[in-house]
This record gives sequence, structure tokens and C-alpha cells, in this order.
Amino acid sequence: MALHRNINVLWLTVVVTYMIQTRSFENIVGREQLVDQDTQQVLKPQSVPRQGFTVHLAILYLLSWYLLIPFSKMIWSHNETEDVMNNKNEGLDTEADENDDNVDLSEPIELPQPVSTDKGLSSNIRYFAKIFIMAFFLSITVVTYTLGLGISPSFDITLIQNCAFFEITTLLYGVCSVSKNKNVFRNFLIMMVAVTSILIVSYTNATCNLLAGKMSVNKETKEVNDPWLFDRLKAGLITGLGSLAIGPFAVWCNQWFEQSPRIEKIKINTKTLFYLPTFSILLLLPFLNLGNLGLIVEEYFAQPKFWLNLFVGIVFGVLPNMVAIIKLNAHYPNEFVTTCNLGVIIMTGLFEWICEPGHTVIVRWEVISYIFLTLCTITLYFSLRGNMAH
Repeated sequence: MALHRNINVLWLTVVVTYMIQTRSFENIVGREQLVDQDTQQVLKPQSVPRQGFTVHLAILYLLSWYLLIPFSKMIWSHNETEDVMNNKNEGLDTEADENDDNVDLSEPIELPQPVSTDKGLSSNIRYFAKIFIMAFFLSITVVTYTLGLGISPSFDITLIQNCAFFEITTLLYGVCSVSKNKNVFRNFLIMMVAVTSILIVSYTNATCNLLAGKMSVNKETKEVNDPWLFDRLKAGLITGLGSLAIGPFAVWCNQWFEQSPRIEKIKINTKTLFYLPTFSILLLLPFLNLGNLGLIVEEYFAQPKFWLNLFVGIVFGVLPNMVAIIKLNAHYPNEFVTTCNLGVIIMTGLFEWICEPGHTVIVRWEVISYIFLTLCTITLYFSLRGNMAH
């Protein structure tokens, strides 16, 4: 199988690029460490949230979608379109050869009728109404994602967002008949085990941070000292609820724009790739805080670190992530993409453990949860992949 359609390569691309994207964006809007200038030691185990740039980052994320437009034909066709056109042309040539001798020149020739202006106008109105609705839900998902990264560690955001993506997309795919998988009950049980494992991982995360020395216990109240507890709760609530908007967005993507003939689909998707981020950006513009523009220029745009993180996040994160998701959705069952969300959670936990071995403590129930989550992901991976969708 060609590399661009190899399911293992595409799946790993979605998982790894999401992690790169999230880490890079966290470096831009994440918490800034408080360091003692004399001792050069961190004063608090957590850090100060920087929330002034989150909406700007959401707009930059959406602007990066425009970079996919020049490659849209390659993304959606990649030789399939040429094969379809060649097959159609061969069929037309064969039919023409067979019917050359049977043509009756006395019959009147029917010329194609021009398309009605009213029908064209109503079609455009329906199209832009769909784009506006989808852009509304997309903007909610993106801005809550960047807001969450501004006030909570990326691991928490990865956990809550991918869990929400997995749950809502799987649910709506089944309710709206987008999913074509027959083993509904078995997969439902596996999904419930996966969600329960994610819940246990999230629950034991605070215990692991306490054992690793990232948190301390107040000797008087016997409670955990977490100065940013309410920020974590706020980030979880904002990101979790905002991520639910991806469910209707995914369903409408498949119902409205994936049922056209392949040649027409390329043209439609190219237009959509332009209008969708455009409308989303217009919806976010009223929330831009232009009062601190000078501070933003000084703290972000004037810093080489900002441009490096933005470059890495977009070139090695957003763009390949989008291409891989589109490819998976085009060539494999729609519900298969949801397994990537479980893969992201597993790989992020593994990455945390490998990169910070001295600052990470794993308890027994967390290990058990990751094992069950991995088994569920593998089972769903082979169960949902099926045959090629197209």
C-alpha cells in the first residue's frame, strides 16, 4: 500500500503531530515559571498563567489552514481522481465507438439548459449557512483549547480534550448514522472501559504529582497545596465543554461535504478550506484584546522563541495533523479517526514518563488504567478500521 494511505503511518502522524502542536502552543501561552533571581530556584511548583495571547493564538491556528489550500488537490485526490477520470474517459470512448454507426442525424440535438439564477443563489445561501454554522462550532473548539493551555498544564488539556472528542464524536456518529460499524454493543462496552481508564488516570494524576514533589501538603489543614487548583478546574471545564462542539462539526463535515462525486468534492473542499477558517476568524475578532497590543508585541512577536515555537507547532504539528486526519477520514471508516484520541492520551503519558523520569511517579492504578486503555485502543483500532471506505 502507498505510504500516503498506509493506515499505520497516518494514525501515528495524527497522534505525534497533535503532541507536537500542543507542546509548542503550551510554550507560547503556557505558565511562566516564577524563579528566585538570587537562588535561581522555582518559587512555586506551578507557575503564573499568561492568558493575554490565547485568542490571538487561536486565530494564528486558523490562519495556518490557508497553507493547505495550495495542496488541496493532492490531499483529496492523490491519483484517485485521475484514475476516476481515466475510467470515465475510457468508458465514454468505448460508448462513442460503439454508437458512431448508430447515430441518427435527423434527430434534434438537445442543448444543455442554463442553470437558473434563483437556484444558484439559494444553493450559495445554503452553502454559506452551513459554513457559518460549522465555523461557529469550530471557533468554540479552537479558542477553548488555547484558553485551556493558557491556564493549565498541557497534559490535563490533552486528557480532557481527547476524552471529550472521543466520547462526543463516537456518540453522534452512532446517533446520526454516520458510523457503519455493525458491532455496536461490543464496541460500546470497549469504549466504556476506555473512558473509565481515562477517568482513573486523571484521578490518580494528583497523587502522582504529590509523590513526585510537584505538590505539597499543608501541615495545618492536611490538604494539598495547589495554588492553581481553581485554574485547573476552570481549564478542565472550559476545554471539556468547548471540545464537545467538535461532535456536530465532524458529523456535518461527513454529511454535507463528503457525499459529493469525487471530482466535485475536490472543488467543494478547496472552497470550504478557505471559507471555514475565514468565518471562524471573523467570529473570534470581537474577542481580541487590542488594548495590550504593545505588550503582546514586546512579549511575543519580538521574541525569537515565540516564532520558533509557532513554526514548529504549525509546520510539524497543525499541517501534517490536518492532512493525516483528512486522509484517514477519506479512505477508512469515519469512526476510526476517534481511536487517534485514545492514542494521543497513551503516547502523552508515555512521553511524560520518558522525558521527565526524575519528576514522574507512577502508582499502581495508573499503570493498570494505561494497560486497559492500551488494550481498548488496540481492539478498537482493528475493529473499526474495516476495509477502505472509498
